[in-house]
Amino acid sequence: MEQACRTYYRTIPAKTLITGGEPTLDKDYLLGLVTGLHERAFSEIVLMTNGYALGTDEQYVAELEAAGLTEAHVDVKAFSDDLHRSYTGKSNQPVLKAVETLNASGIKLLVQTIYMPGLVEASEIEQIAQFLASINRDIRYRINPFVPIFAFEKVTRRPTLDEIERAYKLASQYLPNTIISRSCYREYPTPPPQKTWITVYPDLTTKRRGMEDQMQDRLSWLSHTRLCESKEDWQKEAWDFTLRHSLVGISETAARQSGPGEGKGSGSIKVKFPLSLHELTKTRWTDLDCCGPTTIEAVMKRLADHYGDTFRETILNTGGYSDGITIKRSFNVYLNGMNIKNLHGMQTEIRGGDELIILSWVSGG
Repeated sequence: MEQACRTYYRTIPAKTLITGGEPTLDKDYLLGLVTGLHERAFSEIVLMTNGYALGTDEQYVAELEAAGLTEAHVDVKAFSDDLHRSYTGKSNQPVLKAVETLNASGIKLLVQTIYMPGLVEASEIEQIAQFLASINRDIRYRINPFVPIFAFEKVTRRPTLDEIERAYKLASQYLPNTIISRSCYREYPTPPPQKTWITVYPDLTTKRRGMEDQMQDRLSWLSHTRLCESKEDWQKEAWDFTLRHSLVGISETAARQSGPGEGKGSGSIKVKFPLSLHELTKTRWTDLDCCGPTTIEAVMKRLADHYGDTFRETILNTGGYSDGITIKRSFNVYLNGMNIKNLHGMQTEIRGGDELIILSWVSGG
């Protein structure tokens, strides 16, 4: 990496950003990397992390500080422990502890949360802000909008500008250093010049890259991993990336979110499967014919009958169909972007034209 920096920039850049995946999972490697960067005169060494490991290992933060880490960006996904568990499969207590430990250290701290309509909304963000303010009112807090194009599963829609602004107003009552990703001017009085970076590939070849390269790589990845259902969908994905690149990142108007069964009848129900089920389903999505209103439970039974006992045992808790079925704790089900836990559970009504997403736990950074 040092050789690549000197080749492209003729010097060592002042700032390096360590991200992932989750960089803290390999402690020895991370400490060695931070130490090496510090010894090679990187003046700003920034770590992006979910914070979990930093809160479970009492010495981790102190060791990172001693190695030369200058700044940490920690994702606080939710303040409610139940919501955090349903979202990640883990308690948020180690994450909150990590925030406290980092604040008490000499490492600069930025906390960030993703606004996810129907999951992590203004009230949840306000609770996070209150918690952070109880530690230090000067903590920097960033609210980012959920961007469907950057997610493997479109669990919800993009928040509207009004929703993000409301969350910002609530959080900034407690934390004056609150920012939102759309409002780069709050963070930078003068927007910084567009930057480039160096990618080191597994074969140790290197390339100096910029935002245009990243956009092309991203669109290439999308073309191989997503089915483009229409030309308009593809253009929308490209438009989403451009919007993100320009730091707007938020729709100016909300797409109308139909409630279950609203204005719909017969037709097909689209069911999307997570990567963890692809080995069983042999497909990323399927269409189920629907002659009229039915329930999530009935749809799950149809899927289990079609994909067999292994699928049923993987995703469902069954006490015999006469006793009803439930979704196993390691999965969540979303109807038109809303978690069915926030609707009527397995008895939620679903009709033709609706979209059902089965999502396995999200973990990592």
